[in-house]
Amino acid sequence: MVEAGVPLPDGRTKRDRQALASIASGIISSARTKPGQWMSYSRSESWYPGQEMYYGDAFGYSTVVGAMERLTDSPLIEGHIKARPGDHLRKTPTGVTLQSRILPAVAAAKIVLPKMDKELAQSIRLRRREDKRLIPYKETEAIYRMRSMLTRLNAHYAAADIEFHGGRHDGDAAFFMSKKGHEYGVDLSSRACHRVFNDVWTLGGRYYGAAWQAMDKDARKQIVIGGEEVFEADFATLHPRLLYHAAGIRLEGDAYDIPGYRDQRDACKRGVNILINATAYPEAVHALSEHVGGGYHEAVDMIEAIREKHAPIARFFHSDAGIRLQRVDSSICTDIVNELTLRQGVTCLSVHDSFIVPSSHKTTVIDAMERHFNKHVDGVSRVLNSSVKTKECRPSPLHKGFILPSARPASCRAASSDSESNRNRRKIQSRTLKTVRVEETYSVVTNRFSRIKTRAKAAATIKAQSLSAASSVVVEHGKRRRKPVECIQTTHVCVDAANVPERPVEPVSDDCRHGAKMTEKPSAIWQPRKRTVPELIREAERKRDARRNGKLKSGQE
Repeated sequence: MVEAGVPLPDGRTKRDRQALASIASGIISSARTKPGQWMSYSRSESWYPGQEMYYGDAFGYSTVVGAMERLTDSPLIEGHIKARPGDHLRKTPTGVTLQSRILPAVAAAKIVLPKMDKELAQSIRLRRREDKRLIPYKETEAIYRMRSMLTRLNAHYAAADIEFHGGRHDGDAAFFMSKKGHEYGVDLSSRACHRVFNDVWTLGGRYYGAAWQAMDKDARKQIVIGGEEVFEADFATLHPRLLYHAAGIRLEGDAYDIPGYRDQRDACKRGVNILINATAYPEAVHALSEHVGGGYHEAVDMIEAIREKHAPIARFFHSDAGIRLQRVDSSICTDIVNELTLRQGVTCLSVHDSFIVPSSHKTTVIDAMERHFNKHVDGVSRVLNSSVKTKECRPSPLHKGFILPSARPASCRAASSDSESNRNRRKIQSRTLKTVRVEETYSVVTNRFSRIKTRAKAAATIKAQSLSAASSVVVEHGKRRRKPVECIQTTHVCVDAANVPERPVEPVSDDCRHGAKMTEKPSAIWQPRKRTVPELIREAERKRDARRNGKLKSGQE
């Protein structure tokens, strides 16, 4: 694994050896690109279940913790701090969670790793925001489509002619100077991107992992794609602009130009973004106090100035709106990269809300950014659970002073052929047309069986006539002549019971033991009761009372 011949401890099983090799390569890579930075890991057994989906079967509690114990005495690690049980629930005064961590040795940066085919553990990742732990999930059709798109995109990046100039190069690592004057390293061999969602699939979704995403803006200007210099276009104040659109107001001027702090634009920009991404006011104050000179009180004053400047969207501040807006800008980024790179074959490198392309495709990327911004901006209100809709023209979302055609108002967009209302109208029309066609087909099929229906109607008419005739039959019961009654309409036709001949019936009971023939008498036709049950009861009570009083003789009953 290592050309310098650094001996690795022996693992008892194949999984142990895989874990040792993977962790050792990570330590060497971190020592080269991020010297002096600690690497954290977990010694909690509850952390590891479900992580094999992302890191393979070799990633487990026993293999990782065992590998760390074996590598502690190796020349790859200078320091090793083991967190005690419960330390992950406590934080340092600076807000850092106490975790187990190791410090890669300086000598590890000199170790040269051989060329390896780096396989991306999982291109679609679902992460828990509380502790950054990856969450296992079930495969769906939407996730499969996202993964397929990322697979094709990463294959294009791997085969593309991308060169990184400038800085200090050391193998696959390049070192650049930041604006604050410190040096940082980038692993140039990392070209694969992955998407990270937070808690649910409607939060986050941005692209991470590629080398150009770890560079600052000055370093990205020195990238060469296909022998051409690059052009980078980004959205101007994207998240504040989206919030203003959700509030139904057009953003005028620079969102980061705060009265009283015009000489601290970078701090104001950071303050606005902190307010949008913070979940609570104390969290926003604490995060901003680290970037302003006056500490806590200066951060409070700057937040009040920002809230006064952006009063129309102040209700979105420190309400965790940033993670929802990331879902919107990640969808915009997906559509732009899909159109330019996968459909047109133009190498487009994305850094969240900015896009790097060869200079010859400057107009193409600007047009794509404008179209897809207008496509997704109407969904911001829905994402933020707001019903406010804008009715004004949207300005160009790009920096660098380009004059782009402004977006059409909502009234004009509704009249366009590709508007949402027209799409819904076409769906309704097509659905109505299908219904009419089905009714016509049904009428044609019905006409084929009209003769059968006519026969059925004739039979029903004859049956009804026979029932009405049978209802007028006078039935002789004893010597009394009863009034004609109406028969209940049943499937059997009523006939005159007096004219029905007696039919011999074979004996079926024990009473007919001598072979005598039995005669079946026709069943009597049902007739309604002349008096109701309460009337009969009252009549019986009246007779009983009369008998008791001696007014009624026994023979008169």
